[in-house]
Amino acid sequence: MKVEWILPARAELGEGMNLFPDGKMRWVDLPNGNAFIFDGQHNEDWLSLGHEVSKVLPWEHGVIVLGQTAIIFLDENDIEVERIELHKAETKLRCSDGLVLPNGELLVGILDRDLTPDRSRLIKVNLDRSITEIVSVATISNGITLLADGVRVAWTDSPRKSIEVFDFDFESGKVYGRRNHAKLPDGIGLADGMCADSSGGIWAALWGGSGIAHFDGAGSLVEIIKFAAPNVTSCAFDQRDDLIITTGTATLSGADLERFPGAGGLWRIEQAEHGAHRLPIHLARF
Repeated sequence: MKVEWILPARAELGEGMNLFPDGKMRWVDLPNGNAFIFDGQHNEDWLSLGHEVSKVLPWEHGVIVLGQTAIIFLDENDIEVERIELHKAETKLRCSDGLVLPNGELLVGILDRDLTPDRSRLIKVNLDRSITEIVSVATISNGITLLADGVRVAWTDSPRKSIEVFDFDFESGKVYGRRNHAKLPDGIGLADGMCADSSGGIWAALWGGSGIAHFDGAGSLVEIIKFAAPNVTSCAFDQRDDLIITTGTATLSGADLERFPGAGGLWRIEQAEHGAHRLPIHLARF
């Protein structure tokens, strides 16, 4: 399968690729606090937060930024209008991946910067701003995506080398039925950011694996798509159903960077190559 290097960004930790209702993608260079807008051809410097930012999500009144210590609401003029504090900076915790649920609530991963075991978790941010803990103990709460049926969410605690699913009852707000869905074979890296397609499949970025793992609706590994970037971090379908992929230069040596000039850049697999289709966009309703 052909994978095209489309933007030589050299991001330290490109992350959070996500399609917005305006047809453009948002993504971040996480440790440097920078967010970008990508229209398929041009990449625009958009926000510089001055602190870590792991993802930007669509909100009905603007955007939501998953920051170092808080969930930050920016209006249509990119002016902060509200924030939900999650933890103090001295805890060394930060936000990880997140998504908007069909009812407008958020799921947000929290992790320890030093990746200390058992300090990570997964939370649900309810519309009344209260927090429900979904997973209390994890090591690297990472990729998370809503599946095609609209009631199951796939999530990974990366070191476990598996993808798990949860069932959601949006009327009651209950989350239940946590179970294993897919297992990553040894030697292919760790699952990082993920997205789902309309056929029930999951596409998972492989940190340390130089590629994307594609799983079918039953959780079986269909294929691994390899390309010349060791640390693949996230992926999402754009408005044309092309798969847009972020990568990072973090952990790479000078020799690695010379060997892999596309590390830290954006990559693309065209829809004609992979054959999948994206799912609808959901807006946060706070």
